Amino acid sequence: MNDPSGRYKLHGDFRSGNCYKAAQMLHLVGKQFDWAETDIMARATRTDEFLAMNPNGKVPVLQLPDGRVLSESNAILLHLAEGTRWLPDDAYERALVYQWLFFEQYSHEPYIAVVRFIVSYAKSAGEQPERVEELRMKGYAALDVMEKRLERLPFLAGDAFTIADIALYAYTHVAHEGGFDIEPYPAVRGWLDRVGEQPGMLPMREACA
Repeated sequence: MNDPSGRYKLHGDFRSGNCYKAAQMLHLVGKQFDWAETDIMARATRTDEFLAMNPNGKVPVLQLPDGRVLSESNAILLHLAEGTRWLPDDAYERALVYQWLFFEQYSHEPYIAVVRFIVSYAKSAGEQPERVEELRMKGYAALDVMEKRLERLPFLAGDAFTIADIALYAYTHVAHEGGFDIEPYPAVRGWLDRVGEQPGMLPMREACA
């Protein structure tokens, strides 16, 4: 439905790093939006109404003021960052941002985010210790990659803060909630500080409200 006020509507779960990405970007670009809390633990993404918006049954889902909808957190980041300083114009620099967005969804989020969910929300780590250990190993492998990159550069795509950093920050800054130890990663820890200190960056619970 078209919103004549020009407001966006973001359907998300406040505990989700993927939803945090979308909310944080809306704040950064100064878009007014309404937050629609969607409790994934209560299967709120499996209702007929939600599935009509996103048949994949996942948050976040962004409703644009003209009524169109967009899902997948990194697609939402790209859409909102278009024409801003958080997405480079240069083709190669832009491709580097894409590279890290793909890395986040393929090599980082499936491990760090999933372990966090199992440990802190599902509370089922004791029921699947081997799976948790395997996921943690792959999560640490992703942190190893980030550490090597950030030993050389202040931000993941280069010298400038971009949506690549927002995407990776979302679950890295709460990795301890899944039992990950960030202490052996000084470059990652320094990067977390730099990202968190960027103008307009908000804590997860404050952004998702």
